[in-house]
Amino acid sequence: MGFISRFATAAALLIGHGLTAPVSASAKYCDEPTGVCYSEISIGVAPIVWRIAIPEVTEGPFDILLQIVAPKSVGWAGIAWGGGMLYNPISLGWANGDSTVPAARFATAHVQPEIYESANHTTLQGSTTNATHWTLTTLCQGCSTWIHNGGAKETLDPGATAASFAFAASATPPIDPTDPSSPIGIHSEHGIFTLDLAAAKSAQFNSWVEKLGVKR
Repeated sequence: MGFISRFATAAALLIGHGLTAPVSASAKYCDEPTGVCYSEISIGVAPIVWRIAIPEVTEGPFDILLQIVAPKSVGWAGIAWGGGMLYNPISLGWANGDSTVPAARFATAHVQPEIYESANHTTLQGSTTNATHWTLTTLCQGCSTWIHNGGAKETLDPGATAASFAFAASATPPIDPTDPSSPIGIHSEHGIFTLDLAAAKSAQFNSWVEKLGVKR
């Protein structure tokens, strides 16, 4: 049995296990070196910090600036943009040497999520690893809208003051941390949180993306 099959079998064991109760304690965070301002929340055992910034728009689709800050004990972490594991884009991140790697997945069952080619992640400046934490700063194009089960189109509401997201994380790194397509093991924690997307909006979004640039 291959890695993916084994992980899919393990993931199937979680069917029926509910997520933890929603957490809603988002705040505003502005990064001093870059000037980028995010809506942020700290959640999880580690804990993990999730930061989101979006353009000044009234409807989707739109690009998303995502920043994940996690202790090095976190092998991988991911956010599900539709608020649950199934039928929505999942943005993953993990450490790789002195940098970090983003990846896009999509799950249609409680098994190993598949590669999601409709979303593109660009690794930006500020994606680093130090002695205690790793940080992923990425631009996601294709994460704000998706096709749900049955063919319905879903779109994030940029005006939502309590948008619901789901997260998952594991202490075990991917099989090949250098490869965005690498299989991942089953999560060791997961939950739901809400974030103020309206507060994450900024007219400076495009200039922030340009300033952050592509990680070299």
